[in-house]
Amino acid sequence: MKNLMLLMSLFLFTLGCNTSPPKETELYIYLDFTEGQDYTQQIEADLDNYAELLNVGENGSSNFGKVKIFPLYDLTSARSKTVKLKEGKSEFESNKFLRQKDIDKFKTQLLNSLTEINEKYTGKELKSSHLIEPICKGMKKLNKSDANQKIVLIYSDMLENSSIANFHGKSSSKDWPSRIDATCDPEDVSDLDIFVVYPVDKQNDGKITKAAEFWTDYFASKGADEETFRFDTEIDL
Repeated sequence: MKNLMLLMSLFLFTLGCNTSPPKETELYIYLDFTEGQDYTQQIEADLDNYAELLNVGENGSSNFGKVKIFPLYDLTSARSKTVKLKEGKSEFESNKFLRQKDIDKFKTQLLNSLTEINEKYTGKELKSSHLIEPICKGMKKLNKSDANQKIVLIYSDMLENSSIANFHGKSSSKDWPSRIDATCDPEDVSDLDIFVVYPVDKQNDGKITKAAEFWTDYFASKGADEETFRFDTEIDL
């Protein structure tokens, strides 16, 4: 009997040693409202994708983290919201049913926060689009995080329309990188996963293609590659 108990203890100890610790993820979501966009359908459709980005699908995962939501609107008035998911217990201590309830509650809170921000800013078009400055500031802050995974998700066509750069004008883009860096230099984004989700817009299709090329090159100069910077019409997981 003692030998059996000893074997069981060794077995459980070995399993515990082979179990990976929970991973922490920080996800920054940016919603571009500069043209009065409405993201009601988008955020409902992508809710499960946010959970996947945090590595907490339907399996009661003990992974954890937080999501910060930033409206891209007026630089002086836009305020962010934060939703957190606490760390789950270990595989041997956890109740998967209760853990799934925590995850479902987190998803509900996240949807409510996204909906609240969407309702506040949708339908209020601006004459200019200050996009890169708030995004850059968030990247610099996220770079200081100790999270295992750091993700930036941007819903926008990325058509900056400010004194920094104007994708709607005819000016050359060669000076834009230096202007961006003078305003806010993200410096190094190699530890970040960046998703840009842009709208299908036939009227601005050529401008969006230009924006995709520009931002791909710009963030490549800051350490991103094709695996960590994605510019697409959906979240490609």
